[in-house]
Amino acid sequence: MPDLALLVATELKLGWQITVETGAGRGAIDDVFIFVDEPGAVLIEEEEAPAAPAPEAPAAQAVASVPPPAPTAAPAKPAKPAEAPRGDTKAPAAESNVRVSAARLDTLLDQVGELVIAQARLSALAHSRRDPALTAVVEEIERLSSDLRDSAMDMRMLPIDSLFSRYRRVVRDLSADLGKEIDLILSGEDTELDKTVLDRLGDPLVHIIRNSIDHGIESQEKRLAAGKPKRGALRLSARQAGTEVIIAIEDDGAGLNRARILEKAIAAGVVPEGTVPPDREIDELIFHPGLSTAASVSNLSGRGVGMDVVKRTIGELHGSIEIETEPGRGTRFVLRLPLTLAIIDGLLVRVGETKCILPLASVEECVEFASIECRTSSGRNFVDIRNTMVPIIWMDRIFGGATGESGIVVVASADTGRIGVVVDQVIGQHQTVIKPLSPLHRQTPGLAGATILGDGSVALILDVNPLVRHAGASADRLAA
Repeated sequence: MPDLALLVATELKLGWQITVETGAGRGAIDDVFIFVDEPGAVLIEEEEAPAAPAPEAPAAQAVASVPPPAPTAAPAKPAKPAEAPRGDTKAPAAESNVRVSAARLDTLLDQVGELVIAQARLSALAHSRRDPALTAVVEEIERLSSDLRDSAMDMRMLPIDSLFSRYRRVVRDLSADLGKEIDLILSGEDTELDKTVLDRLGDPLVHIIRNSIDHGIESQEKRLAAGKPKRGALRLSARQAGTEVIIAIEDDGAGLNRARILEKAIAAGVVPEGTVPPDREIDELIFHPGLSTAASVSNLSGRGVGMDVVKRTIGELHGSIEIETEPGRGTRFVLRLPLTLAIIDGLLVRVGETKCILPLASVEECVEFASIECRTSSGRNFVDIRNTMVPIIWMDRIFGGATGESGIVVVASADTGRIGVVVDQVIGQHQTVIKPLSPLHRQTPGLAGATILGDGSVALILDVNPLVRHAGASADRLAA
């Protein structure tokens, strides 16, 4: 066990290995660990029963000795199921499926969401009454509602292969129309995503694939002249990272033509003449409505629509899109999307008189602000957490209040790395039913939605990545 100052919150240092001899069944042991919801945290292995002792042997000699725990626990082998009698030749029952309409699943999830809100109200009531009998019932209802929530959400999760498989024909048809030879490479097709997100993701991906094939991948003559293989490659991949699904569309084409994009943007009046924005801002110009670099209008390009629709749709799904490009090597579009748009586990915090929710999957640790050192560089604030400088953002400053010098730093993971969110108080974990914001507040950067708390009040759900970008832009203006 290292010193507390050197302990890394994400690294597990302690473990236990316990050997139990009991006449109870496997279910009785499983029930002891029923509240452990982290996969792989508890591994239970049935050991082979010792051989029956000879009649003359004392009973004590029939008990198997318990080996001392090893310093580091080895991976446990799965328990072997009990063998069926040889005379029993019954085959295992085949799994059966039932087709249910999407509307019924939506209704079920809405009702589960209302149940979670009612359960939060009941928990708040039990906490104020301090009745042990009521508290025990509330804890049981909380466990059941959590299991029901997970089951209802699992019903809506579908593998992304159902979406990826459509694009084989799209790529084949576009390749034939443009006279290009392109290989489509898929990976991560078994990654699961909420059905609502999956249904709305089809058109944006088609737009990006068309853009990559038409603008990105060169003709065969240009590829051979540049020393590339005659056949182009388009890679479509998906993977899960916490509560997000990351989808990447990557081509090995020529990359974005920043000079051409800037020329078109200046001609359209999007960028003032004589200014040269940073490369990242030039890349983002392809999402501007009505801006196209196509030389002529066709059924694929030149109409000034497409990528702006992609960004708007991804934003409506509470996701983000990034561009990584290298001239002559290719372009990579990275989409970050939430696993679900319904219910998440959140960390309830207080900023002034306002209560907010941070997605629990992105939270790494909480540190008292008074116990760490704070520094300032180029208008940005940093805190030293175990010899690592972590940038921080002040939530009260973002909300328009006065910046205090006390509180809690909630360290969360963002696209740019670790970020510290300074709040006044950490209240605790909260099952969060995501409710959409009004049209007036929907475009507010850093807000992913709202939720109803147990006392009937409303808490804002914070989106860490837009908050980081907003705070970075404010710091740049302050430094300038």
